[in-house]
Amino acid sequence: MTSLHTLAASTPGLPCRTTDPELWFSRSSSERSLAVALCRECPVRRACAQYALDNPELRGVWGGTTAADRRSFRDGRPWRFDEQGRLRLECGSEDAYRSHFGYREQPCAACRAAHDEHITADRRRRLLAEHALADGGSTVGYWLHRRLGERACAACLEAVQAQQALVPSRAARRRRERARTALTSSGAAETLRSPQAPVQPLALAG
Repeated sequence: MTSLHTLAASTPGLPCRTTDPELWFSRSSSERSLAVALCRECPVRRACAQYALDNPELRGVWGGTTAADRRSFRDGRPWRFDEQGRLRLECGSEDAYRSHFGYREQPCAACRAAHDEHITADRRRRLLAEHALADGGSTVGYWLHRRLGERACAACLEAVQAQQALVPSRAARRRRERARTALTSSGAAETLRSPQAPVQPLALAG
């Protein structure tokens, strides 16, 4: 692989060679922004940014990225420059899916697919844990099966049926509710029909 030094030496017109190089190491935010803007048209920009990512001790602007930009990309995750020239995670992972929202944009198709795979894998992991902790089956496991779009295993189905046997059916609950309503209405009607007690006149002094 051609080194950055070789590329820079063999490529004429590099912004950092034709402009004051101190601009790329300035502490001024406005000057750093100018250096970043100049880097965007540089033909060796990607190689320069990769060099800085591989050497985290470097300071200043390299390949249109600042030290702060590069701080989150030192773990070797694949990266890219977006249409605005910003350093971003390569699409197609759960982290990249989440980063779309940080930029106030909808996730791309590749990131949505990666997110779906992540959710499915997480449900599989939880289902295995339920099977291990619940002697082979549980109501939570049953609903995880359903979320995964598959039939529940016999143990999870049995757990749900056992729980349903302890819970009154919907029809039974409706019957009890109607009976309770009827009793309440009957009691109110009897109260209205009962004769009122006679009113005793008050004895006035004098």
